[in-house]
Amino acid sequence: MRIVEARERTVAIGAPMRNAAIAFDAMTASAVTLITDAGVAGYAFDSIGRYGKGALLRERFFPRLLAAPPDSLLDSNGLIDPPACARAAMLNEKPGGHGERPGAIGLIEAAAWDLRAKMQHVPLWRSLADDYQTGDAGPSIRVYASCGHFRDDRALADEVALARDAGYACVKIKVAGTLADRARIAAVARGGPLAIDLNGALAPDIAERWFAAMAQFHLAWIEEPAPPLDYELLQRYAQMSETPLATGENLFSHDDARNLARYGGLRRERDILQFDPLLAYGVHEYVRILTLYAAWDRRQFLPHAGHLFAAHCVAGFGLGMAEAAPDAALPYGGYWDGVRVRDGCVKIPDLPGVGYEAKRNLFAVLEST
Repeated sequence: MRIVEARERTVAIGAPMRNAAIAFDAMTASAVTLITDAGVAGYAFDSIGRYGKGALLRERFFPRLLAAPPDSLLDSNGLIDPPACARAAMLNEKPGGHGERPGAIGLIEAAAWDLRAKMQHVPLWRSLADDYQTGDAGPSIRVYASCGHFRDDRALADEVALARDAGYACVKIKVAGTLADRARIAAVARGGPLAIDLNGALAPDIAERWFAAMAQFHLAWIEEPAPPLDYELLQRYAQMSETPLATGENLFSHDDARNLARYGGLRRERDILQFDPLLAYGVHEYVRILTLYAAWDRRQFLPHAGHLFAAHCVAGFGLGMAEAAPDAALPYGGYWDGVRVRDGCVKIPDLPGVGYEAKRNLFAVLEST
């Protein structure tokens, strides 16, 4: 068994919406396919919000993967070893300075995991749970809807109502980090748990008043009030907020996660960690991060991005919730065809690998890569 081909396709997924930090009109993502000499294909699709990584993959990481001795990419049972694939792709890369590199490596490792689970004839979550000896793994997981961007074409209340009607109990919306957020939140605050995402935009000079204003809404969490790497400011905000804070989606390594633990002031009894395995070098690095936060309840881990791969990670590692863009008509939205959200939960279908083949609009993108 050997990997004989690696492909990437950069896909335009732009949409007329924005958050407090960026617009999504020119957004792209990478679709990746790894093909073995047995004709088996492993797939991966990017996390949304960081742009495609085609140049990095084609110029550096794919050539190293394909040049590696085939046996070095297999485990003792002759199966594809995803962490070994990541190590091969990282040959001669200096430590630190993580940037966009972790997302490219994460895609390679994710496609290798899809391959491995297919070889084992099990869903990915089962493969992860077996490899990392997770005791409380299972296919049924809690999920939440991530929507409520700033748009011109749809009312916020309608978008949140559609997500709740689709079965999502908890919904997250975008806010701007101003005192005008009160009106935006009040418009959708009824009907179930609500979280808000600031994308790092809360200004320190109004922060104390802003957190006081938020207390009345009893929010599920407040996401990224501070810029991702400003640990000192995050610590200050944690001292101001009675509401749980969530962060981590823009931290891409064990190194960054360790600095967050040391300096971010997060509260183990209430706050939420959103590291994204696809953006942070892959599952093996993610497990290192889980080990770093071993004293935390794993239900406080809510991986970013709303992709099918992350849903398997939630199931395989016994994590708290998976994120989803609730519009299943989008290739990166919703879950597998025929799988419905019920009371804020989904059950991952019993399909080998990630099961991309069972989401037709997404598989059409992967199949043409």
